[in-house]
Amino acid sequence: MKAELQDVMDMLRKLQGAIDFGNAPMTERDELARDVADIMDALFEVMKKLPDAQSLHK
Repeated sequence: MKAELQDVMDMLRKLQGAIDFGNAPMTERDELARDVADIMDALFEVMKKLPDAQSLHK
């Protein structure tokens, strides 16, 4: 599960980079970047609560 969430986090990082260098107006880019950052923060919090895969196999 953590690996899948990490994949989503990587996709969000790419999206954030695309937003930063996009041609949209600055206010729109800022809003989108904040939305992506909020999603990444929420995802990170979920990932912290998940048990490690190794601890599941013991």
